[in-house]
Amino acid sequence: MSYQTDVRVLQPGLAAFPNDVFVPEQRWLADHLLPLISIDLGILRPELAGHVVHMLCPIEPSEGYIGDGTEHFHNAYAANNWLAFELTPGNKYRFLGNEGYFQFAPQHENTFAQEPDAKRHITAMRESYAKARAYFEANGRLASYSLYGDGQGSETAYLDNLGGEIWYGNWAGDPPLPAAFVMEDAAATDVERGIVHHGEHGKPIDDGIRITHNGNPFFFVADVAGYNWCATGADSILLFYEPKSRIALFTFDWT
Repeated sequence: MSYQTDVRVLQPGLAAFPNDVFVPEQRWLADHLLPLISIDLGILRPELAGHVVHMLCPIEPSEGYIGDGTEHFHNAYAANNWLAFELTPGNKYRFLGNEGYFQFAPQHENTFAQEPDAKRHITAMRESYAKARAYFEANGRLASYSLYGDGQGSETAYLDNLGGEIWYGNWAGDPPLPAAFVMEDAAATDVERGIVHHGEHGKPIDDGIRITHNGNPFFFVADVAGYNWCATGADSILLFYEPKSRIALFTFDWT
């Protein structure tokens, strides 16, 4: 599998700011998730050419994990800090959770979305994303309008990592995966201290982490900081893929 870091050039198979990435019956997903970049998995594995996954940045929450406060709507595919999609043959995402998983969904009667901090957060996320898209359309490069900057666009990477191995981080410790997935820790990771115990032969493959669905393993696709594209967001949005079930699995690292 190939491995690239600090991806600033859109090689064939990468497309920034994709449109229409959700199945028609779930167009409401666009109220909660911003499409960043589409990735043809043939870049990483030739046998998967034509499988096109999409990196997404959640608009919510303004603080905490995605899925916080909506536990009544969680299921085996969507829980705190984790959510999964089926990739259709037409390369669109079908969310495997419930709409009420999202704080800003109608099921919550706008309880979360009416909070002043949440309103400001939603506005900042959408406005910064729109500015980044306009910059890309004008210049062919990505610029971040992060809250951590000076208000001017600062050119940045489309992806921090594309391909390579799974890496251990805060995301692997807590909260746990939804019930449909299993994480094995062959390297005897000390979750409490965040330490991977290396064997005598050096660093274990994938930091000893194996994520499966019905026994079939996911592989690491890519990661990027949410604030490369939007006002704020996770320090790393991580995307994994399992070819047999065609499941794209997301989690978020907060460092």
